[in-house]
Amino acid sequence: MKTEPWIEDCDPLKPYYGRLSNQEYTNISKIFTLWINHHNHIDPSVIHKNKKLNLLDYSNKYNGKCSQDLYQLLCESLKQTDGYLYWLPINSVKNKNTFAAYTPAMIAKTPIETKYLDYASRSFLQMQNGGYAIIESNLSFIALVVDGYYMQVALDPNFMNDQFQKYLDSWNEIENNLDETTTQCLKHTYFAL
Repeated sequence: MKTEPWIEDCDPLKPYYGRLSNQEYTNISKIFTLWINHHNHIDPSVIHKNKKLNLLDYSNKYNGKCSQDLYQLLCESLKQTDGYLYWLPINSVKNKNTFAAYTPAMIAKTPIETKYLDYASRSFLQMQNGGYAIIESNLSFIALVVDGYYMQVALDPNFMNDQFQKYLDSWNEIENNLDETTTQCLKHTYFAL
């Protein structure tokens, strides 16, 4: 356990840590086997069982409201629900329990609002290793954000509409638009989701 505070006063997510009940933490650990089991991926059986759609977005630096159009669309689609968003870091070192030592757990709980993506991008959550996950509390979607630039989303088909189609189609475009290394990494996570 860390003996010194790991959350800086200026961290935008500081007010949102330490808000999880034991049941919420247990539910998250069943979905996302992060530092808990030394893995860095969403449990594929959760995606398969819920028949979620696999979407991909690239950062849009020209959108003044939100750097990820897909995230903004998700917030707009789900804002009337009773859900929350859980934000977790992705452990970048295999077989190293990097985040288990932090108390409270490095999981922020926020309302479903666009502004929290910006909070996460300026937070220790992002700066620690450049990647994090977002889990909607009703499992409407689960997302991975890598390097603050790529967002991969497993979306519940009940929320699918024409607005999401281009993100579903993005997988067909990555070979033509990305370098080989990034393409391989994204395809690897595609099959993990």
